Amino acid sequence: MKKSLFSQWFAVLLLFSAFIGWASVSIREAAAMGNGSNVPASDPTSVDTIKQLEQDMGNAMVAGDIEKLSQIYANDFRTVGSDGNVVTKEALLTDFKSFHDKLEWFENGPIDVQVFGNVALAQGGVKEKRSRNGKDTSGQFLWQDVLQRRAGKWVVWRSAAARVVLTDASNAQSRDPAVVAAIKKFENDLGDAMVASNIDKINQAYADDWATIASSGEKFTKEGLLEDFKSGNHKLMSFENGPINVQVLGDVALVQASVTEKRVQDGKDISGQFVFMDLLKKRAGKWMIVRTLAASPGMS
Repeated sequence: MKKSLFSQWFAVLLLFSAFIGWASVSIREAAAMGNGSNVPASDPTSVDTIKQLEQDMGNAMVAGDIEKLSQIYANDFRTVGSDGNVVTKEALLTDFKSFHDKLEWFENGPIDVQVFGNVALAQGGVKEKRSRNGKDTSGQFLWQDVLQRRAGKWVVWRSAAARVVLTDASNAQSRDPAVVAAIKKFENDLGDAMVASNIDKINQAYADDWATIASSGEKFTKEGLLEDFKSGNHKLMSFENGPINVQVLGDVALVQASVTEKRVQDGKDISGQFVFMDLLKKRAGKWMIVRTLAASPGMS
């Protein structure tokens, strides 16, 4: 599960995709996947392994097993907290060592996993009993992980998460196929807006506090994203999304997918295939992207 990150979400309310990462900090952490299909590979063994890893993560948090958590998270793990600050593996482990944050109990919901070469996308929901500095911070959350296979082992490389606010109306929406269909359309419309360089449409799709972590480990913000498009130095010529998985719970939605792109940066062709995850929140009645995770399946 995302247990550890959740400890952070509530220490600093931590943790946390239409398109991300370009060259250095593009809208899709870019590095071509190669010439394969943008449909995830059929790898049931890896899927089962990753689901178990997420469960083991939660168990290690409950047990305060720092050594196990250190094995689960990549040394270059990064996430962006709700306060906009970058959190590293070192900071995450220190938070557990201090005992200020205590996960007492958790229950994972269904976990969606897609595997693309050496990269995997995992997302799901969790209920937690947790305390922070003696204060009850229990609740329900949705989370996302990007994992990499390194030296034959899967490790968590990037993460995102959000607390879910449930009402009777939002509970009904969570089970409404029309909401899932609307979010899939939202993702495709965003791609169309990028092809058209429709800055206003792109601006509306991303929350003002949107942020992601580039492959360099640096934070990339909405301001930088819009500037990339406004400058004309970056151009998405065309795209084709693969299957899009969507989970909706209350005012939070998770999206994971792959995409094939024709893209130019500073006159250089950086086309390829990528995988991404978006975390959306409903604000003032509209879905907006607040965090994005992305990678190249060729990464290891």
